[in-house]
Amino acid sequence: MPLDLPPDEVRAFATGQAPAPLLDLVGAMATHAVAAGLRTGVFDALAEGPCTPADLAARLGAGTEGLARLLDLLRATGYVELHDGRYANSPTATAWLCSASPSSYGQVLLVWQSILGDLWADLPTAVQTGRPRGDFYLWLAERPELSARFQDLQRGLAGWLAEEVVALAPPPDGEVRLLDLGGGHGTYSAAFCRTHPQLSATVVDLPGALGDGDHERIRWVAADLTRDPIEGKHDMVLLCNVLHGFPAAQAAEIVAKAADATRPGGQVLVLETIAEHRAGVAEGAFTAGFGLNLWHTQGGGVPSTRTVDGWLADAGLGQIKRHDLSRSATHSLFVGTR
Repeated sequence: MPLDLPPDEVRAFATGQAPAPLLDLVGAMATHAVAAGLRTGVFDALAEGPCTPADLAARLGAGTEGLARLLDLLRATGYVELHDGRYANSPTATAWLCSASPSSYGQVLLVWQSILGDLWADLPTAVQTGRPRGDFYLWLAERPELSARFQDLQRGLAGWLAEEVVALAPPPDGEVRLLDLGGGHGTYSAAFCRTHPQLSATVVDLPGALGDGDHERIRWVAADLTRDPIEGKHDMVLLCNVLHGFPAAQAAEIVAKAADATRPGGQVLVLETIAEHRAGVAEGAFTAGFGLNLWHTQGGGVPSTRTVDGWLADAGLGQIKRHDLSRSATHSLFVGTR
């Protein structure tokens, strides 16, 4: 919601003279308006050039009156501009909401709009009773289009972080067996295989989340890492953005299981969003919301560095090191040696 508030309004909201929740209400309206714009193709259509509401309605096959009111809210919240009766994308929309943009944030917003609009409806009850809803992946499986968007986001994040993870944790010399627990799409395993020809990987995840790539050095195994046994010993075991989806006690058990699957001298790698982020105010607020969502929809949460260190130490791992990623101020890589 790129509202351009004048200094006097900023002061009024910051000091309590104006109702700050009004900004949250406008932000909620803007979220749904932007989602509507994305789903109806408003931003991509305006990327072709400015046009009147009537011309845009004809281009999109939409009703003129509703579209005009949507455009009015998008203009008020900074996503479109109006000049001489013709609407155009603002610089913000051009950079972050057009599908042709390499930095498009549209799919992220659509996924979160669905989560907040549906799963968070019963958040007050969960907080009051202390019992989170906890059915995120079942809910997601019932929405194939949304599930595809979510998986694309997961692959995109992994693709962005994998190169740095590989650089921070080089495997030992010689033939290396890597186990990627909860690795789903296999992006991290593929990055390790590309960089290190002596390495082969096994990716383990639930059938619905497991990838099916044809990389000759990646084996795909459908299993539940919380219940099914792990075969063999491995030189490296990955847990990349996995543990935050589980209650703390269960996450500790998964780390112990990973340690048991590691040969002496091998390493367990844990990549996680952590509570002690190095991000700015906005991203820090998002991380807090992400943590609340993890608790409500999965029973998990964003762990602290002390918590992750404890999981690794309790699993019998030593020489624990933490690497703060440069590509994400909210992610850290923990490495423990068996």
